[in-house]
Amino acid sequence: MRFLICLLVVVIGCVATLPDDHGVSADMACETARIVTQLRHEIAPTPASDKCDNCVDGFIGDGKIKITCPTCKGTGKK
Repeated sequence: MRFLICLLVVVIGCVATLPDDHGVSADMACETARIVTQLRHEIAPTPASDKCDNCVDGFIGDGKIKITCPTCKGTGKK
């Protein structure tokens, strides 16, 4: 959400004062993209739990057939 606000401020500022030299606009666009990429890496979501995303309690199946999860090897944890 923070990067969206920063991006809007930069875009509004760029549109309001576009220079005649297109190189400056390209530099500003590259710098904005770099900052957005950095912010996305800093605000990486953390997993809520250590449960395996691939199975339920270590097994995969539809209720009738149960197979041990190959991802967590039946432990149910990552």
